[in-house]
Amino acid sequence: MDEDWKENDFVHCVSNDDGKTMWFRLKPARENPGQAPIYLILHGHGTTSRPTLYAEAKWNVIAPIDNFGEGNKGSWWLGEDGDHSTSELLNKVVSKSKKILNSNNDVILCIYGSSMGGYGAILNGPKLGAKAVYANVPQIKLLGSTYSELGMKTYFEAALGKNPNNKFNDLNNFIKDVDGELPLFFICENRFGQRNYLRQQAMSFVSTLDELELNYHLEIVPTSGHNKNLGLREVRALFEKFIPELNYLKEE
Repeated sequence: MDEDWKENDFVHCVSNDDGKTMWFRLKPARENPGQAPIYLILHGHGTTSRPTLYAEAKWNVIAPIDNFGEGNKGSWWLGEDGDHSTSELLNKVVSKSKKILNSNNDVILCIYGSSMGGYGAILNGPKLGAKAVYANVPQIKLLGSTYSELGMKTYFEAALGKNPNNKFNDLNNFIKDVDGELPLFFICENRFGQRNYLRQQAMSFVSTLDELELNYHLEIVPTSGHNKNLGLREVRALFEKFIPELNYLKEE
Protein backbone atom coordinates (compact mmCIF):
# COMPACT_ATOMS: atom_id res chain seq x y z
CA MET A 1 0.00 0.00 0.00
CA ASP A 2 1.28 3.46 -0.92
CA GLU A 3 1.82 5.28 2.38
CA ASP A 4 3.41 8.51 1.16
CA TRP A 5 0.54 10.38 2.87
CA LYS A 6 2.24 9.67 6.20
CA GLU A 7 4.98 12.16 5.27
CA ASN A 8 2.52 15.08 5.30
CA ASP A 9 3.00 17.73 8.00
CA PHE A 10 -0.65 17.33 9.06
CA VAL A 11 -0.30 13.57 9.67
CA HIS A 12 0.55 12.26 13.14
CA CYS A 13 0.38 8.98 15.05
CA VAL A 14 -0.07 7.60 18.54
CA SER A 15 0.96 4.22 19.95
CA ASN A 16 0.13 2.07 22.94
CA ASP A 17 2.46 0.04 25.16
CA ASP A 18 2.11 -2.97 22.85
CA GLY A 19 3.38 -0.99 19.86
CA LYS A 20 0.00 -0.74 18.16
CA THR A 21 -0.05 2.53 16.20
CA MET A 22 -2.94 4.65 14.95
CA TRP A 23 -2.29 7.23 12.23
CA PHE A 24 -4.43 10.33 11.87
CA ARG A 25 -4.63 13.55 9.92
CA LEU A 26 -5.22 16.73 11.90
CA LYS A 27 -6.17 19.79 9.84
CA PRO A 28 -6.43 22.85 12.09
CA ALA A 29 -9.12 25.42 11.49
CA ARG A 30 -7.95 28.45 9.52
CA GLU A 31 -9.56 30.68 12.14
CA ASN A 32 -8.65 30.47 15.84
CA PRO A 33 -7.80 26.73 16.02
CA GLY A 34 -7.26 26.89 19.79
CA GLN A 35 -10.89 27.93 20.30
CA ALA A 36 -12.45 26.16 17.29
CA PRO A 37 -14.65 23.07 17.72
CA ILE A 38 -13.32 19.66 16.74
CA TYR A 39 -14.86 17.47 14.03
CA LEU A 40 -13.78 13.83 14.43
CA ILE A 41 -14.44 11.68 11.34
CA LEU A 42 -14.59 7.89 11.69
CA HIS A 43 -14.53 5.92 8.46
CA GLY A 44 -16.33 2.71 7.62
CA HIS A 45 -15.21 -0.89 7.12
CA GLY A 46 -12.39 -1.31 4.63
CA THR A 47 -11.85 2.42 4.08
CA THR A 48 -8.31 2.34 5.40
CA SER A 49 -5.94 3.40 2.61
CA ARG A 50 -5.50 7.04 3.69
CA PRO A 51 -7.32 9.66 5.78
CA THR A 52 -9.69 12.12 4.16
CA LEU A 53 -8.35 15.52 3.08
CA TYR A 54 -11.55 17.21 4.22
CA ALA A 55 -10.97 20.57 5.92
CA GLU A 56 -13.04 23.40 7.36
CA ALA A 57 -12.34 27.09 7.95
CA LYS A 58 -13.92 27.24 11.43
CA TRP A 59 -13.47 23.64 12.62
CA ASN A 60 -10.47 21.51 13.48
CA VAL A 61 -10.78 18.20 11.62
CA ILE A 62 -9.34 14.90 12.89
CA ALA A 63 -9.41 11.90 10.55
CA PRO A 64 -7.89 8.74 12.10
CA ILE A 65 -7.35 5.37 10.44
CA ASP A 66 -8.64 2.08 11.88
CA ASN A 67 -6.67 -0.47 9.86
CA PHE A 68 -6.81 -3.16 12.52
CA GLY A 69 -8.97 -6.27 12.82
CA GLU A 70 -9.63 -8.98 10.25
CA GLY A 71 -7.73 -8.29 7.04
CA ASN A 72 -6.75 -4.87 8.43
CA LYS A 73 -10.16 -3.62 7.31
CA GLY A 74 -11.25 -2.18 10.63
CA SER A 75 -11.95 -3.13 14.24
CA TRP A 76 -15.16 -1.12 14.70
CA TRP A 77 -13.16 1.55 16.54
CA LEU A 78 -13.29 -0.88 19.47
CA GLY A 79 -10.34 -3.26 19.47
CA GLU A 80 -9.10 -6.70 18.57
CA ASP A 81 -10.38 -9.87 20.21
CA GLY A 82 -12.27 -7.72 22.70
CA ASP A 83 -9.24 -5.82 24.03
CA HIS A 84 -10.57 -2.25 23.41
CA SER A 85 -7.15 -1.19 22.15
CA THR A 86 -8.52 0.76 19.18
CA SER A 87 -10.86 2.75 21.40
CA GLU A 88 -7.95 3.54 23.71
CA LEU A 89 -5.82 4.70 20.77
CA LEU A 90 -8.66 6.91 19.54
CA ASN A 91 -8.72 8.58 22.94
CA LYS A 92 -4.98 9.22 22.57
CA VAL A 93 -5.58 10.70 19.10
CA VAL A 94 -8.05 13.24 20.46
CA SER A 95 -5.83 14.09 23.44
CA LYS A 96 -2.77 14.57 21.23
CA SER A 97 -4.76 16.68 18.78
CA LYS A 98 -5.97 18.97 21.56
CA LYS A 99 -2.39 19.39 22.75
CA ILE A 100 -1.16 20.26 19.24
CA LEU A 101 -4.02 22.72 18.80
CA ASN A 102 -3.60 24.16 22.29
CA SER A 103 -7.37 23.74 22.58
CA ASN A 104 -9.41 25.20 25.39
CA ASN A 105 -10.56 22.65 27.97
CA ASP A 106 -14.19 23.30 27.04
CA VAL A 107 -13.76 22.99 23.26
CA ILE A 108 -16.74 21.25 21.60
CA LEU A 109 -16.18 17.84 20.00
CA CYS A 110 -18.59 16.39 17.42
CA ILE A 111 -18.19 13.01 15.75
CA TYR A 112 -19.25 11.74 12.33
CA GLY A 113 -19.24 8.02 11.57
CA SER A 114 -20.72 5.91 8.78
CA SER A 115 -21.51 2.18 9.02
CA MET A 116 -18.62 0.78 11.11
CA GLY A 117 -17.78 4.39 11.87
CA GLY A 118 -21.33 4.93 13.10
CA TYR A 119 -20.88 2.15 15.62
CA GLY A 120 -17.54 3.67 16.60
CA ALA A 121 -19.01 7.15 16.97
CA ILE A 122 -21.80 5.98 19.29
CA LEU A 123 -19.40 3.77 21.27
CA ASN A 124 -16.68 6.37 21.73
CA GLY A 125 -18.79 9.53 21.87
CA PRO A 126 -19.55 9.40 25.62
CA LYS A 127 -15.96 8.47 26.51
CA LEU A 128 -14.58 11.38 24.48
CA GLY A 129 -17.10 13.84 25.87
CA ALA A 130 -18.68 14.48 22.47
CA LYS A 131 -21.41 17.09 22.28
CA ALA A 132 -22.99 15.38 19.26
CA VAL A 133 -22.66 12.15 17.30
CA TYR A 134 -23.83 11.73 13.70
CA ALA A 135 -24.20 8.02 12.89
CA ASN A 136 -24.99 7.24 9.25
CA VAL A 137 -26.29 3.71 8.51
CA PRO A 138 -24.70 2.55 11.79
CA GLN A 139 -24.31 -0.96 13.07
CA ILE A 140 -25.86 -1.21 16.52
CA LYS A 141 -26.00 -4.97 17.06
CA LEU A 142 -23.07 -6.97 15.69
CA LEU A 143 -23.02 -10.73 16.35
CA GLY A 144 -26.46 -12.32 16.21
CA SER A 145 -27.84 -9.83 13.70
CA THR A 146 -28.94 -10.68 10.17
CA TYR A 147 -26.16 -8.40 8.92
CA SER A 148 -23.65 -10.57 10.77
CA GLU A 149 -24.97 -13.78 9.26
CA LEU A 150 -24.92 -12.27 5.75
CA GLY A 151 -21.13 -12.10 5.76
CA MET A 152 -19.82 -9.90 8.57
CA LYS A 153 -19.49 -12.44 11.39
CA THR A 154 -15.74 -13.01 10.88
CA TYR A 155 -15.05 -9.29 11.11
CA PHE A 156 -17.23 -8.83 14.18
CA GLU A 157 -15.61 -11.76 15.98
CA ALA A 158 -12.15 -10.34 15.26
CA ALA A 159 -13.12 -7.09 16.99
CA LEU A 160 -15.28 -8.43 19.83
CA GLY A 161 -13.85 -11.88 20.46
CA LYS A 162 -15.93 -15.03 20.18
CA ASN A 163 -17.51 -14.58 23.63
CA PRO A 164 -18.17 -10.84 23.66
CA ASN A 165 -19.49 -8.67 26.43
CA ASN A 166 -23.08 -8.06 25.32
CA LYS A 167 -22.74 -4.38 26.22
CA PHE A 168 -20.32 -3.90 23.31
CA ASN A 169 -21.97 -6.38 20.96
CA ASP A 170 -25.23 -4.42 21.21
CA LEU A 171 -25.03 -0.65 21.67
CA ASN A 172 -28.59 -0.60 23.01
CA ASN A 173 -27.16 -2.25 26.12
CA PHE A 174 -24.08 -0.03 26.09
CA ILE A 175 -25.99 3.24 25.99
CA LYS A 176 -28.22 2.19 28.90
CA ASP A 177 -25.11 1.66 31.02
CA VAL A 178 -23.42 5.02 30.38
CA ASP A 179 -23.14 7.32 33.37
CA GLY A 180 -23.23 11.06 32.84
CA GLU A 181 -24.31 13.26 29.97
CA LEU A 182 -24.81 11.68 26.56
CA PRO A 183 -24.27 13.34 23.17
CA LEU A 184 -27.10 14.53 20.98
CA PHE A 185 -27.51 11.65 18.51
CA PHE A 186 -28.14 12.24 14.81
CA ILE A 187 -29.19 8.97 13.15
CA CYS A 188 -29.52 8.60 9.37
CA GLU A 189 -30.58 5.43 7.56
CA ASN A 190 -31.80 4.27 4.15
CA ARG A 191 -35.38 3.02 4.05
CA PHE A 192 -34.40 -0.14 2.18
CA GLY A 193 -31.06 -1.74 2.94
CA GLN A 194 -29.98 -5.29 3.66
CA ARG A 195 -32.58 -7.66 5.06
CA ASN A 196 -33.76 -6.62 8.56
CA TYR A 197 -31.04 -3.96 8.77
CA LEU A 198 -33.23 -0.91 9.43
CA ARG A 199 -35.28 -2.69 12.11
CA GLN A 200 -32.40 -4.42 13.88
CA GLN A 201 -29.93 -1.56 13.73
CA ALA A 202 -30.98 2.12 13.60
CA MET A 203 -34.59 1.70 14.67
CA SER A 204 -33.68 -0.49 17.63
CA PHE A 205 -31.37 2.27 18.81
CA VAL A 206 -34.03 4.94 18.33
CA SER A 207 -36.39 2.81 20.45
CA THR A 208 -33.78 2.76 23.19
CA LEU A 209 -33.35 6.54 22.99
CA ASP A 210 -37.13 6.85 23.31
CA GLU A 211 -37.10 4.51 26.29
CA LEU A 212 -34.41 6.63 27.95
CA GLU A 213 -36.28 9.82 27.02
CA LEU A 214 -33.22 11.20 25.23
CA ASN A 215 -33.25 13.78 22.48
CA TYR A 216 -32.23 12.80 18.94
CA HIS A 217 -32.44 13.71 15.27
CA LEU A 218 -33.68 10.95 12.94
CA GLU A 219 -33.67 10.90 9.13
CA ILE A 220 -34.88 7.96 7.06
CA VAL A 221 -33.82 8.48 3.45
CA PRO A 222 -36.37 7.04 0.96
CA THR A 223 -33.79 5.07 -1.01
CA SER A 224 -32.23 1.62 -1.18
CA GLY A 225 -28.67 0.77 -0.19
CA HIS A 226 -26.07 1.40 2.46
CA ASN A 227 -24.99 4.88 1.47
CA LYS A 228 -23.23 7.99 2.71
CA ASN A 229 -26.41 10.02 2.66
CA LEU A 230 -25.11 13.46 3.64
CA GLY A 231 -21.76 15.04 2.93
CA LEU A 232 -19.47 16.08 5.75
CA ARG A 233 -20.28 19.75 5.28
CA GLU A 234 -24.01 19.01 5.41
CA VAL A 235 -23.51 17.16 8.69
CA ARG A 236 -21.42 20.03 10.04
CA ALA A 237 -24.30 22.38 9.19
CA LEU A 238 -26.67 20.16 11.20
CA PHE A 239 -24.38 20.39 14.21
CA GLU A 240 -24.29 24.16 13.89
CA LYS A 241 -28.06 24.35 13.51
CA PHE A 242 -29.08 22.18 16.46
CA ILE A 243 -26.31 22.70 19.01
CA PRO A 244 -26.87 26.13 20.55
CA GLU A 245 -23.22 26.58 21.49
CA LEU A 246 -22.29 26.31 17.80
CA ASN A 247 -24.90 28.71 16.44
CA TYR A 248 -22.30 31.47 16.17
CA LEU A 249 -20.54 29.48 13.43
CA LYS A 250 -23.49 29.44 11.06
CA GLU A 251 -22.88 31.23 7.82
CA GLU A 252 -24.96 34.34 7.25
